[in-house]
This record gives sequence, C-alpha cells and structure tokens, in this order.
Amino acid sequence: MQNIDHADLRAKLGAYSADALGDVEWLMVRTHLWECAPCQAELGRPELWNRAAPQRISPSKPSRDRRPQAQPGWSVAFGLALVAALVAFGVGYALGTTG
Repeated sequence: MQNIDHADLRAKLGAYSADALGDVEWLMVRTHLWECAPCQAELGRPELWNRAAPQRISPSKPSRDRRPQAQPGWSVAFGLALVAALVAFGVGYALGTTG
C-alpha cells in the first residue's frame, strides 16, 4: 500500500466528503479519520467519519449472445457414432471390393 503522509490525507478530506475519491483513496482517508482527531475536527461532520463505502460496482447482466452449451455426453456420443459409421463404411467398402 502507498505511504501517504498526514498532509496528503488531510488534502483529500473535501473529496472524501463529496464522494469523489477512488475506492483505495476513500479507504485510506476513512482509516485515517478513525485515528486523527484534528482531521475529524476539520471535516466537522461526525456522520462522515464512519460513512458507508460508495457503491460503484453495479451487478453484471448476463450476456445475451451466449449460446447454451451442449451437454458433454452428446458430443462424446456423436463422436463415437461418427467413428463407428466410418469403420462400418470402411469394412463394407473393403468387403465389397474384394468379393
């Protein structure tokens, strides 16, 4: 984590109160406010010292272009049937040309 001094954290108090910080900076200022009475006094609003984290991440929506995936059993069965058909064709062809 970055090592930020008191002056840098104090300079971010206005942005903190306006919800204008990124998540990491917001957490650093909030943690600092727990420990620093002068910054608490400068902020002047006790309800902001322990405010909830801003909700910036919206739940993701499922993609509409996803196709349902085939069951693995069907692809194996199809592959085996294809191999069996090719073997049968080969055997039939071989028997038909020799007889």
